[in-house]
Amino acid sequence: MKNNTNFKGANMLPFIAGIAAGALAVVAWSKKDELKDLATNSLNRGKELALSGLDELKGTRKRRTRKSEPKEAVVAKKPRKKRAVKKVVTPEIEG
Repeated sequence: MKNNTNFKGANMLPFIAGIAAGALAVVAWSKKDELKDLATNSLNRGKELALSGLDELKGTRKRRTRKSEPKEAVVAKKPRKKRAVKKVVTPEIEG
C-alpha cells in the first residue's frame, strides 16, 4: 500500500501526538490536587450560576448558595379512608 501524504513528516505525527499526550498526563498527575480543587470550585460556581438563572426565569431574585439550598416542601398527606373490615363468620361445628 502506498501512503498518500503530501509531506515526509506525516509518519511522525502519531509519535508526536503520543509524546504530547504522555507529557500532559504527567503534568496532570503531578498537579492532581490543584486540578481537583479547580474542578470542584468550577462545578460549584456553575451550579450557582444555573440556579440564579433559573430563579431569574421563575421571577424570584433570591440568590441561593450551597449552604442555603431550599428545603423540600413538605406535602401534607391526605388522610386515608378507613376500609370496612368484613368479619368472617365461621359456622360452629358441633360434634
